[in-house]
Formats: sequence, structure tokens, C-alpha cells
Amino acid sequence: MKTKLAIILISLVLLSCKGQQKDDRTDGKKSVTMIVNNLPADHDYTKDIYISGDFEGWSGGRDELKLEKKDKTYQITLPNHKETILFKFTLGTWESVELDAKRQNVENRSYTFKETPETINISIGAWTHGNSNETVSTKQPNVETFAEAFEIPQLNTTRKIQVYLPPNYTKSDKTYPVLYMHDGQNVFDKATSYSGEWEVDETMNRLHDINGLDIIIVAIDNSEKRMQEYTPWKHEKYGIPQGKEYIDFIANTLKPAIDKKYKTKPDAKNTGIMGSSMGGLISHYAAFEHPTVFGKAGIFSPSFWFSNEIIPFTENNLAEANNSKLYYLMGGKEGENMVQNLEKVTNAIQTNGFPKDNFYVQITPSGTHSEVFWRSEFKKAILWLFAEDVEIKTNKKPIAKEVKTAKLASGKLMRVADFPSNYIRSRNVDVWLPENYSKDKKYSVLYMHDGQNLFDATTTWNSQEWQVDEVASQLMKEGKVQDFIVVAPYNIPEIRWQNYFPEKAFGYLNEETRNELITEAKKNNFDMIFSADNYLKFLTEELKPYIDNTYSVKTNREHTFVAGSSMGGLISMYAMCEYPEIFSAAACISTHWVGIMPMENNPIPDTFFAYMSDNLPSPKTHRFYFDYGNKTLDQYYPQYAKIVDTIFKKKGYTDENYQNLFFEGANHSENAWQKRLHIPFTFLLKK
Repeated sequence: MKTKLAIILISLVLLSCKGQQKDDRTDGKKSVTMIVNNLPADHDYTKDIYISGDFEGWSGGRDELKLEKKDKTYQITLPNHKETILFKFTLGTWESVELDAKRQNVENRSYTFKETPETINISIGAWTHGNSNETVSTKQPNVETFAEAFEIPQLNTTRKIQVYLPPNYTKSDKTYPVLYMHDGQNVFDKATSYSGEWEVDETMNRLHDINGLDIIIVAIDNSEKRMQEYTPWKHEKYGIPQGKEYIDFIANTLKPAIDKKYKTKPDAKNTGIMGSSMGGLISHYAAFEHPTVFGKAGIFSPSFWFSNEIIPFTENNLAEANNSKLYYLMGGKEGENMVQNLEKVTNAIQTNGFPKDNFYVQITPSGTHSEVFWRSEFKKAILWLFAEDVEIKTNKKPIAKEVKTAKLASGKLMRVADFPSNYIRSRNVDVWLPENYSKDKKYSVLYMHDGQNLFDATTTWNSQEWQVDEVASQLMKEGKVQDFIVVAPYNIPEIRWQNYFPEKAFGYLNEETRNELITEAKKNNFDMIFSADNYLKFLTEELKPYIDNTYSVKTNREHTFVAGSSMGGLISMYAMCEYPEIFSAAACISTHWVGIMPMENNPIPDTFFAYMSDNLPSPKTHRFYFDYGNKTLDQYYPQYAKIVDTIFKKKGYTDENYQNLFFEGANHSENAWQKRLHIPFTFLLKK
């Protein structure tokens, strides 16, 4: 396996659209020259090649971004950006976007500008021919084409329209709310997407099964005039705006046709509109310009940089729209002013009398300007916008029962069998309560992974246990630690790796290496579909609220901790970085820095280090404990200790809030971790 890495430092601020920032973003030094020197055998050299990406609005191909042709190579120099950009190459439109050598759709390319100019070589495996990508379709069976070329009289053009119908649509007599979505190529199908799929159909099918939430989704393809159609305001770089006409088309031409054919609830309360980036901008406009048509709006990563007219427009239309529900989403890594621009608009909404319960602002620090981010947040947004208007089937309420057969040294073990989750496969969750647990006092909470291995050796797979109850009871008895309970979700062995591998770190690999690892995994029938983000959502959005409401605990960050070993050490580190507002300290024991099985020139550890370098929380409010041995699997960890130390020191961590301890002769086992468990427990929970 090739292991040469071009680690993508995605935590540097993502440049969302051309024109978003002023020229002072450049420093005169940073630039990249991209040379396309490896092309498909059937490439037509009379064709021009273009670069298109988030830095210019995903246009598909602009004249100023056409590569210079030199013999049988093409090249372009992009100057002086301080961010990571996402991009692809086309022959001028998204109908001719690049594919890999197997003619499959490729993920977005990434590049982070270096301190000095750099030249990189690019290989393109194939080109798309025809009207859609040639990768396998992921569109679900309950998505149908409403029209291949639906007429848009307002713009004198046509557009493809697709419609998602709930699974029970044909068998039910009820009517359904409707959500209109822009950039239809990216909504349902990887085969037609040019920058990633939202997986709206898969998500809605799950919501039908789990929550009973049913909505009709109408997806409208974009065109080469996307930048003009998604704004009603002028911009000197982007020509005559057509957003007013585009929204008029949806409101007065498309919606009546949809209402006529399908069983819809046509009123504004049951009609929503949603989009991202420029699609977020035009959704905001639609909600305020046509509040009697669109009573709900999902406004993801809106390009509010586009015009100074947005705030006065919003203020002038607030009164008419005050019955609408508005959901705003922004990532902290989308651009230097994206969050600030959103805050200016939402502050104008808040300070001018708009009902506070009618709008919601979600700013996710780790969020990037990408379909990956928008896909991950779609479910939360759709539930907030529509759940109150439909009958929701909730999961059964978790019920904890005492495990009277557990062989404990002290305390009591409570268990929720198959704790229900909307994010991950259900699993047992044990809760250990110390001796003399009382509702009259408040306890700190320690979340520990691999719950089935913590308390009772008679039920573990290897007849070993951490002896958590013994160690915790003794430390509390001696007054060395705070009084605390332990919450222990079980692992599911066949998907433990997928649940615990920090999935955002995998994105730091270059595309070639990622593809090599995925291909190798497939050869060995190994699933590399990561679920750590969903596992952490389960911990923070489902399990923690249950614990906080069921037990007498301190709910604030300062008294909430997380710990685990091996892959559990990785997910504990990841939890701290992804949810620094939830967890204050982590114990990462025998952290499995190799990520996968040990190998020479392993590319995985560097992804963890790059991710930590970019995402570690403040040393003023957080603490980390790491350790490692040098026997069995632990023998592969000492080589990384200095690298980890350097990362934390650069971030300002000191001996007061960071430890990385070596235990001579210690192996990779529950018995080894039990012998030193008092050390991380004391570090985490010291009084």
C-alpha cells in the first residue's frame, strides 16, 4: 500500500465561495500550481479543463478558472489563500466532471495552502460522459422523477424535478407536509452529485421507521446559472440576479403542480424550503419574501457575505414572517466571516421582535462548508422544523433495572437493556452507583466505553475486568476523588472499530491513500463505514440527558468525564475535541494510535495528530490523561509519545492538565489497565 501522505489540514478555515473575503486574505507568499499531467487514455486534448470548487461557488467551470494547456498537460496557479479549499476538475460543466479510473464518482479534492508556493501533480482517472455520473446510484426506490425538464416560464428554461415520497405514501389516505430543496443533484443520489450527497432519502426513511415522521421532499436541480438564480441581489462579479424569478417559479408554478399531483398539505405551516451556501441565502430570501407560501426554512451555511442589502431586507419583512419557523446552521470552519455574518443577520431578527421560539441557530465549531456537514445536520433540522406538526412515534423510554447477579465488591449496578437510539445500534448501558448512593447529594459522572468489561470478570469475554467498582470505591473512601457514578455503554464487537474510530481524522488522508485503504478493506470484507460521530451524538444527545434526568448528578462540564482504552482511548480523545462543552477531562489509556492493525509506514497515526493539532480544546478548561505500556499491542505505542507531547505543549498544556505516562512491562489487557486505574481516576476526579 502506498503511504505517501498529503495530510489535509481541514481545520484551517474553509473558503466557502469566491468573493466571500476581501483581498487582505492574501499575504503575497502562499500559492499552489496544479499540474494535470496524468489523464485518461481517451482524453480529447482539444477540450479545456476547469477547476471548480467551494472557493467560487461550485459553478462547474468559469473562464477565469480554465487551466492553461501546455502540450499534454494542463496547469493553473491559485494564489495566496489561507484556507483549505475543496474542488474538482471538469470539462466545463458538471455533466463532464472527473471520475476515478473505475469510472466511479470521486470525493471532493482538498488542498491546504502552505507558507510558501507549492507545485502539485494531479491525476484524473476518467471523465463523465452524458447527463449524469456513471457511479452506482444510491437513490432510494421511493424517489421518483416528477419531470426531466419542467418548464420555468419565469426564466425561460427547464429543470429536472425529483420527489421523495414517504414509504407509506401509496397505502395511506393522509396528506403530507412538503419541503422544497435546492441543488437537487446532491439531495438523493451520489451518482448525480458533484460535491457529495445529503442522503435525504435514506434519512427520511429512517425517520419514518423510528419516529413516524413523513414529509414529501421536492428536489430542484441547479443549473450553470446557480449563482444568479440563488440570489435576488446584485453582485459585481456574478451578473444579473435571477433569485426573485427563481423563487417566484417555486411558489407560483412548481408548488401548484406538486399540490395538484400529490397528497400535500398546501398551507404555509406545512411548506418548507431548504438549501446550503447560496441555496441557504435564497431560502432565507424565500422565507421573508413569501411567508404566506413558505412557513418553514432550513438555512444552512448561508452566503450572507453576498450583499449588504440582506439585513435591511430582513428587517423590513420581519413582521410578515413572524409566524414562520427558521432553522439556521453554520460551521465554525467555513470561512473567516461566515459565522459573524450569520450572527449579524440573526441578531437583527432577534432584536426586532421576531418570536424567539420561532428560530433556531446552530453553530457547530467543527462544521465545514460541505455536504458531509450538511448531511450530518439534516436530521436535527428536519425534526426541529416539522416534528411538532406531525404525530411522532418515540422510542420506548429507557428503563434501568438493578443487576442483582453482578459480582461487585461494592455499590450497585443498574442496567438499561438495549438502550434505544436514533443514531446507533441499540446496546446495553450499565450505570454503577457507589455504596450509599443518595438522591440527597450530587455526583460527578464518568462515561466509560466497553461497558461489559468494567465490573464483573465472570461475564467478560476474557475473564478479565477493570475492577472499576473496587478502585472507585477505595479512592472515594480515602477522599482522593470526588463522589461519582460510572456510565458504561457496551460495545458491539462487530462494529466496535467503526463506532470508536475518529471519523473526521480519516478525512486528513489524501484521496489516493483513502481509496487504497478502502479498497484493501473491501478485499478483506471489512466495513470502513465510520459511525463515531453518531456514537458521540448518542452519548451527548441521548444517553447524557437520560442520566441527568434519572440520577442525582452534576450536569455541568466541570463534572463530566470520559475514559476508555485502546480504540476507547481514541474515541475519548475525539469526544473531548468534538464536544468540549460537554466533557472537561478524558483518560485515554493505551491509546491505539496505529488506528488499524500495526504496519510499516502506517498513514493513520498522522491523521490523529493532525486532527488533534487543529481541534484540541483550551488547556484553560480541559485536561487529558494518556498512558501506554510496551508489551503485546502496546509495544507499538511508545514511538508516538513524543509526537503527542509536542502537540499538547504547543497548545499550551502543562503538567497540571496533561499527562502521558509510560508503564514498563505493561501489556494491552484489562488486567494491565486495572493495575494502574487509580492513576487516571485520580487525575480525572481529584478533589
